[in-house]
Amino acid sequence: MFVCSCLAVTNRTVDATIASGAATVAEVTQRCGAGGRCGGCWPELQRLLEAADAQRASHRSAVA
Repeated sequence: MFVCSCLAVTNRTVDATIASGAATVAEVTQRCGAGGRCGGCWPELQRLLEAADAQRASHRSAVA
């Protein structure tokens, strides 16, 4: 699914960018371009970042 229609960036690309260490919308934009044109996808980028944070927190608590 396209997250950023302007630059044709998919959710898989954004997820990989987040997994590689991008922690803010600005970092995602810098690394893969998503959100770099009109900014209409920023709320979705933020949602994906928050989902990744929640998943990491859940994994940490399951390991601990």
